[in-house]
Amino acid sequence: MKSKQLILLGPPGAGVSAQAIALADQWQVPYVSMSGLMRQAIVKASAIGTEIQSYRAQAAPIPDELLIKLLRQRFEQPDVMLNGWVLDGFPSTLAQAKALDELLLSFGLPEAAAAYIKASTGILINRLAAEDGVSESVSVLRSQITDYKEQIVPVMAYYQQKEAKGAAAPSRLTVINGSQSVAEVTNALVRLEHEETGAARFIDEAELDVLMKQESLLVVDCVASWCGPCKQVSPLIDRLAEAYSDRASVVKLDFDNNRQVAKRFGLKGMPSVMFFKDGELRETLTGMKLYQQYDDAIASLT
Repeated sequence: MKSKQLILLGPPGAGVSAQAIALADQWQVPYVSMSGLMRQAIVKASAIGTEIQSYRAQAAPIPDELLIKLLRQRFEQPDVMLNGWVLDGFPSTLAQAKALDELLLSFGLPEAAAAYIKASTGILINRLAAEDGVSESVSVLRSQITDYKEQIVPVMAYYQQKEAKGAAAPSRLTVINGSQSVAEVTNALVRLEHEETGAARFIDEAELDVLMKQESLLVVDCVASWCGPCKQVSPLIDRLAEAYSDRASVVKLDFDNNRQVAKRFGLKGMPSVMFFKDGELRETLTGMKLYQQYDDAIASLT
């Protein structure tokens, strides 16, 4: 992610607002909350606030045009324009996602990346029940979560595969494992700033299991954000991914957010580059190595 502009999405119980606040603080950029902007407008009794209040009084949906006006006013302020932002509570529909892109374009800002905090309905219900003191029935909580997940599907699809000049552009969406602890989710979000857009993409343990079954030849570079040698090895792995793009799947995996992988495969240090053949781990190279050593290791399995 090159610029610090992030749209944070997630169902009730995923802790989106808390994560957005923590991430904005970590990145030192403004936290922009749609619900917060609406509250402020109502309290100030501004023209937009008065309109919003009238819709709320009727329990009617607030028009997208009003919401975009609110965002425009906030994005016009120097702290957002110059430093970036983390947005919470918007968009929730495909029309809103497109309108946000148009707004950013009007300001000359790049398209924003999006992250979706994903967790099972059962976990989300348990969290909501704990937060609400079981004030809502399980059926009501389940309905709230299901409604959100269904509504957000077109938005996620839009960010996953946006058409550009007749060809599919790279996905702007990152899915974060929300079943992890709060700290682990925060860690994964913070790392978005530092992820490279090299040939070897990042995966998690669940996708690793899928690739082990699907790919005849698989190379996995296990790295950590605090590891200096990992950063030096990373471009070598990207080079390897480009050289063997037609014969192997070469990926990266974040150690901090997939700690079971180290135990599972007996990794002794970082970086650790694992070479799999037909789902079986054949070789692990630990620490900094020359490109030729990685090349030799993968070539021996082809």
